[in-house]
Amino acid sequence: MNSQRRTTANNRRRKMPVQKPAKTRVKREKLSLKLGEFDYTFLFLVFILLAFGLVMLLSASTPSANTKIGDSYYFFIRQLGGVVLGSAGLVFFAMVDYHKYKKLIKSAFVIGVILLVCCRIPGIGQFRNGAWRWLRTPFIQLQPSEFMKPLIALYFAKLVSEKKYRPDTLNGLAFYGVHLAVIALIMWLLQSHMSGAIVICAIGVMVLVVGGARIRYFVTVGLCLVPLAFVYIQQDPMRLGRVLSFVDPFRDTGDKSYQITQSLIAIGSGGLFGRGLGQSVQKYGFLPEPYNDFIFAIVCEELGLVGGLIIIALFAALVARGIKIAMEAPDTFGMLTVIGIISHVAIQTVFNIAVVCCAMPTTGISLPFFSFGGTAVMVLVAEMGIVLNVSRQSTKIKKLPK
Repeated sequence: MNSQRRTTANNRRRKMPVQKPAKTRVKREKLSLKLGEFDYTFLFLVFILLAFGLVMLLSASTPSANTKIGDSYYFFIRQLGGVVLGSAGLVFFAMVDYHKYKKLIKSAFVIGVILLVCCRIPGIGQFRNGAWRWLRTPFIQLQPSEFMKPLIALYFAKLVSEKKYRPDTLNGLAFYGVHLAVIALIMWLLQSHMSGAIVICAIGVMVLVVGGARIRYFVTVGLCLVPLAFVYIQQDPMRLGRVLSFVDPFRDTGDKSYQITQSLIAIGSGGLFGRGLGQSVQKYGFLPEPYNDFIFAIVCEELGLVGGLIIIALFAALVARGIKIAMEAPDTFGMLTVIGIISHVAIQTVFNIAVVCCAMPTTGISLPFFSFGGTAVMVLVAEMGIVLNVSRQSTKIKKLPK
């Protein structure tokens, strides 16, 4: 009887869990945070949009590439090269802790501003399509304004997180406003790239608003800039023609309204389900540069309203997932950085689709992941790596098995 009791007591001792010291549990939690997984939903959405974009670029650019260059795959191959380089950047930024390059952001921002100015220097910059927006390099043509989009997000996120210049005060807001004004003036006066300046300023404003700035200050500044915008439009007949074409897209279909008219024809002829992939008619010399700013019109013509809505839904899902990652970021710097990067995607997507559908005046803003542009797609894909890195360091500590 006594031996049975001793056996039962020993079995109970064996089954009792051993309590590990608190220090060990803390180490396990830190290890879990360090080795957290990426947000695979966000990564999947990026790859889906990239795949969609490459397929549609190949379809939209083939006639133009064959006519202008004599190589049907000219634009596609260069876009693919930008995607490959951007993917390498994505892997790098996803693996390296984003806090480690925080000290380099200010220097990178200054270099970015210098490169904007260098575009206007003959021999270094390149004049193309009536503007100085590119740099000559031995291998590829670089557009520095594309680098400024993530740099403005990183730089403002760094300053706001350090609380040296608080955006909820007038002095702090003036400090950020000077930076945005300098960039806008450089791009306006030296590059004639007002649309790019608008996107960069919008990204900076989004970071500041989320960082605590009051919206009424920006509304006041915007209202004060209305007379300046009116003068800016009046100075150039082309700009004025674009505004009038927005008011009445069929007023001058042979000249000022030609591009937007052809875009609306492409969207309308696609119907509900489209003509079919590769079956666009407008890309054969009717719609100018269908592989660039107006590629969404070709998407709607070939894939119809359903295809267009699917792509819009993918962009919306990507932005929503990015906001979720920002909300779970481990610190203010990570949160504001993700907000800035996601704002880049959201702002350009909304502006581009609005222009293509004649919901706003025509301006040169590309559609992320779709429009042709080696520098643009390279920088954009690399930016997604920063978002993945922040998601890897989410404040949610995953439970490891005991």
